[in-house]
Amino acid sequence: MLFLAGGTALAIQFAKGYRPNLAQLALNGTGLLSVTSYPKNAQVFINDRLTTVTDDTLNLSPGEYQVKIIKTGFHPWIKTVSIKPELVSSTDARLFPSIPSLTPLTFYQVSSPLLSPDGSKLLYILTNSPFSQDNGVYVLSLANSIFPGNQISQIADLSTFDYTQAALVWSPDGSQILALIHDTAKIIASHLLNPRNLNQAKNLTDTTFRLPLLLNQWQDQQKSINLTNLARFPEFIQKVASESAVNVYFSPDREKILYTAIKDLEIPENLADKAVPSINPSPQNRKLEAGKTYVYDLKEDSNYLISEAKYDSKTAQPLIIDGTIATPPAKEPSQLTSLLTQINLLRGAYDPHTTQNLGWYTTNRHLIITNGEGVSLVEYDDSNPTSIIPTQVEQGLAVPSPDGTHLIILSNLNQQTNVANLISLDLK
Repeated sequence: MLFLAGGTALAIQFAKGYRPNLAQLALNGTGLLSVTSYPKNAQVFINDRLTTVTDDTLNLSPGEYQVKIIKTGFHPWIKTVSIKPELVSSTDARLFPSIPSLTPLTFYQVSSPLLSPDGSKLLYILTNSPFSQDNGVYVLSLANSIFPGNQISQIADLSTFDYTQAALVWSPDGSQILALIHDTAKIIASHLLNPRNLNQAKNLTDTTFRLPLLLNQWQDQQKSINLTNLARFPEFIQKVASESAVNVYFSPDREKILYTAIKDLEIPENLADKAVPSINPSPQNRKLEAGKTYVYDLKEDSNYLISEAKYDSKTAQPLIIDGTIATPPAKEPSQLTSLLTQINLLRGAYDPHTTQNLGWYTTNRHLIITNGEGVSLVEYDDSNPTSIIPTQVEQGLAVPSPDGTHLIILSNLNQQTNVANLISLDLK
């Protein structure tokens, strides 16, 4: 019985990572390093020594190690990992191709791109087609990963209404698109478009007179969505997101928040009662500085600073919580100005491309960056910046397919400088 009990105790210690040290006649604590990657079967270098391939788990003595994961045809993944006794550290590396294949989705001139609130569809306007009936408003489904682009639907043409002069916005549930056509001083027309079908001009009804009520209803819907998403987070983070931050965007799994602080604050330790021990070796930044951008991770109750070099704010959009505009104009705005302000607030609530050059990638662990150097991806803790393509991206548009296999950009590759089209990058 004593032998069985001793064997059981020894097995438990072995499972925790303890290993026998014959020289000291003792069990020394070790830690576990779980090395996983997509795609699999990548080489794993520990301190520049080829040690194993993904996916594998290694027992290592406590300390810091440089972990490098390499696969031919992909950018390498590198991080310094701290190993602690009885704890598991994880790499979970997503490798991106060094030379992604390109597929053009449009061929003339694309403008006014707008991602749907759920990230599954992209709205845009196509012009300069030699066939006038092909010019119009289109919706691209991003869900088809086999060949993105064969689910493009024209939902309106330009023969009756000039949608190139329209302010466009999705409804919070993605079931409708509001098109407010205007010039510099007045509203010309406004319609609700069905994003699934061709909207015949003869069947459209003008919604101008009920626009204030409609936009208020949509703001209330967006407020409800934001409150539901925020409810998962600690109360302190809820207050930061709603009162002390702008340009707030939830990761696709709603486990992380990207935000820019507008006040100097300090996030207390141990906010989340059920937070798991942090296995991310990157240093946190819990002291917030106004004007800087951060990512808060609910699962591990951790907060990371995003390098200022990666962040470029276009506008400062508050999170819609109370349904009001944060800074009303100094003088009484016109009806058109008020409506456009509401539309811009709604757009900024779900589409980061309207406010900044940072947005979430499908993995929930990466941010998409668009700047003068092209398109790149960086992990949410500001590590492993990876260049995807060095080309000018128009209007900061770089949106992922829901499964993460493709990235759609708006660029003028091999065209005139004033021409931009949608191009799909294969990231498999």
